[in-house]
Amino acid sequence: MTRSGDRSAGNLADAFAAQAARRPDAIAVVDGDRTVSYGALDAATWRAAAHLARAGVRRGDVVALTFDREFDSLVATLALVRMGATLVALPAGDPPGLRARTAASTGAQVLVTDRPDADAAGLPTVAFDLAPPAPAPQPDDATLRDPAPAAPWLLIVGSGSTGRPKLIALDHAVSHARTAMQRAAFGISPADRVVCLSPIDFAITRQRYLETLTDGATVVLFDRRRDDLRAVCARHAVTVVHGSVVHMERLLQRAPADGPPVLGALRVLRIGGSTVSDALRAQVMRRLCPNLYVAYSMNEFGIATCVGPGQMHRAPGSVGRPVAGIEVRITDGDGRPLPAGETGLIGVRGPGLVEGYVDDDTATARAFRAGWFVPGDLGLLTEDGELLHRGRADHMMILDGINIHPAEIEEVMGRHPAVADAAAVPMRSRMHQDIPVCAVALHAGHTASEAELLAHARDALGLRMPRRIVVVGQIPRSDQGKLQRAALTATLARALGVPMVARDTPTVAHDIRPGSP
Repeated sequence: MTRSGDRSAGNLADAFAAQAARRPDAIAVVDGDRTVSYGALDAATWRAAAHLARAGVRRGDVVALTFDREFDSLVATLALVRMGATLVALPAGDPPGLRARTAASTGAQVLVTDRPDADAAGLPTVAFDLAPPAPAPQPDDATLRDPAPAAPWLLIVGSGSTGRPKLIALDHAVSHARTAMQRAAFGISPADRVVCLSPIDFAITRQRYLETLTDGATVVLFDRRRDDLRAVCARHAVTVVHGSVVHMERLLQRAPADGPPVLGALRVLRIGGSTVSDALRAQVMRRLCPNLYVAYSMNEFGIATCVGPGQMHRAPGSVGRPVAGIEVRITDGDGRPLPAGETGLIGVRGPGLVEGYVDDDTATARAFRAGWFVPGDLGLLTEDGELLHRGRADHMMILDGINIHPAEIEEVMGRHPAVADAAAVPMRSRMHQDIPVCAVALHAGHTASEAELLAHARDALGLRMPRRIVVVGQIPRSDQGKLQRAALTATLARALGVPMVARDTPTVAHDIRPGSP
C-alpha cells in the first residue's frame, strides 16, 4: 500500500509531550467527573505504548481501533502516534461485513480494543486496559518513540456509497501544518477548553483532539447520549465547540425560541463539514451562540477558509477568506483561472494537502492537479477575496439547457421562515434531462404547504425553481452533515410515485407537476 510520503517534521506526539514537560500539572483532559493532567496523560501514553509494544505492535504497523471508552481511545491514539504506527478506526457500531472490508482495504494487521466482545474483523486482537498501574518507561526509550515517522499516523476511509472507498493517509508533517492553520483560524490557546460533538471514531474529532493537546488546551469528553451540552459547557467552562449542521439542528430543536443564546459563553462555535445556509447561521447566532464560525474544509486538505461573526452575513453562502498560508482559486473545467465574480471549480493549495489517495491513481489524477486540490465544489471569489460556496459540481442539474446548482435552490428554501433544512436533487427526465425536486424539513411547530413553498421558490428562482417540494421529517445526513443522497432520493421517489431505475437516480417519463415557473 502506498502512503502519503516521508515528509516528516518530527513526531506529532512530541508537541503534546513538550506541553507535558512545560506544564505537567495543567489539565489536559476532562473526562466526566475526573480531570487528567498533562503529566498524567503523558505517563499513560508511555504505559500504553509499552503495552502495545509487548503485544507485538511496531512502527509502521497499521492498527485498527474499536473502543467504547473515548478516553482510552485517545490514549491509544497518542501511543500509536508516538510509536510511529498507523491507526484506522473500526467503529463498534459498524456491521461485521463493513468492518471486515475496512480492515482489508486499509491493510490493518491487528485490532486494539477495550471491548471483550468486539468483532475482530478477521484480525488478531490486543486487549487494551489502562486500569492496571505499571511503571512508566523512560521517555527516551528509543524502542517506543519513532523520532521521524515515515508512515502516516492516520488512515481516513471515505464513503463507499458511490463506489470504491477513498483512503486518505495523514502523515505527521501534514498534521503539523493543519494544526498551525487551525490555530491561525481560531486562536486556540492553553486557556481554551474544547468539545467535539462527533465521537473520536470520526477522523475529524481525532485530529481536533491532537490539535487541542498540541496547543496546550483542554479536551472535554462527555457522554453524548446522556449529557446535556449546555450543562457540560457551563460546568467545565468550555470555550470552543466543534460541530456540524446536524448537531446545530438538534441543538436548535431543544433551544428556546426566545431569550439569550443558550451557548452564549462560548468563544468559538465552529460548524464545518457541509453547506451552512444563511437561515441556519442566523438561527444559530440568535439562539445558540453569536460567536459562530463557518469553515470550508475537507479531509484531503484541512481548513481552507473561515468566516467569523463579523463577516457572516456580508454575502449569501460566504465561507470567508483563505486562512493564512492558503491559496484559493476558481477555474473552468479545463483548469483555466476565472475572474472574480464568476462561478467555477474551487481549487485550494497549501501545506495541509495530502499527496493523493492511497492506491487510487485514477481518483488522484482527477482531484490533485499540479499542486492544487480540486474537491469538485463550485464557488466564486468576490473582488475582495471572499469565497462563496455554490455546491457540488457533480450534482449540477441541467433542465432544458439551464444549469441549476442544488446549493442555489437550498439557499433560497432556507430563507423561508418555516424551513429548517433543505436538499435539492434531480429526477431524470428523458425529455427535460433533470427536473429539480427539493426536500425540506420544517422547524418544530411550523407548517407550510407545497404551494406556499413553491411560490417562495418561484419568486426567487424563476426557471431555476424546483418543480416539486416534499416536506419530510428530517433530511438524511451523516453525523458530519453530509447529505445521504441515495436515502433522500429513494424517499422522494416513493413520495412522488417515481420509479427508481438506478440506485440514486429516479427517472420519470414526463414533467412532475404541479410546480412550474
